[in-house]
Amino acid sequence: MEKKNLGPDHYRYVDDMDPQGLEVTCKKYVVIGETEQCWYIVDEFHNNLFGGSQRESLLKQYRKRVLKDGGEHGRRFAYTDKSLALRSYKQRKSWQMRHAQLALERAKAAIGYFGDARIENTVPPDVLVVPCEYIQAMNWSEC
Repeated sequence: MEKKNLGPDHYRYVDDMDPQGLEVTCKKYVVIGETEQCWYIVDEFHNNLFGGSQRESLLKQYRKRVLKDGGEHGRRFAYTDKSLALRSYKQRKSWQMRHAQLALERAKAAIGYFGDARIENTVPPDVLVVPCEYIQAMNWSEC
């Protein structure tokens, strides 16, 4: 099967830790198949890696499906425009910070109440509410 583009290239920003800091990369994805509403995309590396009669079955495990319409709004895996891909990356990092902050505050509350692992405690009851200002300040009326 010949490697030809069936649709527009897509982009997704990803990051990885590097000894010098955070390495942010814009990965390029190419369209390898389509339906009426979706494109099937794979990153360039896997697209160039496979060839021959088994190509389609080998790529199947690496492909992602993205909608053709609605690429300007909402969440999707990759975008046809790099600026939209960067906006998505920044939004993902923002969510990552919020989730990490909540996990940190939960750990602080538990360690603050029980002490760290070096301190021996008596066994608490099966259910115990540990006060935590961060968690109490969350908007609980939306739940």
